[in-house]
Amino acid sequence: MESHRYSVGETVRFVKASQSGGIGGTPGGNFRVVSRLPNYEGSNQYRVQSITDGHERVVTEGEIALQGSA
Repeated sequence: MESHRYSVGETVRFVKASQSGGIGGTPGGNFRVVSRLPNYEGSNQYRVQSITDGHERVVTEGEIALQGSA
């Protein structure tokens, strides 16, 4: 199991659609990492919060990237 790539407080963005099939599709905008969550089915997870509206969601490491990275 690899360690988490992102730290609490970092700003990230979505790079691929969620597998959860949530209403409204993939959200836009920037999100702040609120906490690191345990590994689930081989993927590190994070709780992130929208900088725009404060909404929180759980994402996997493969769904996000640091804001400003390609």
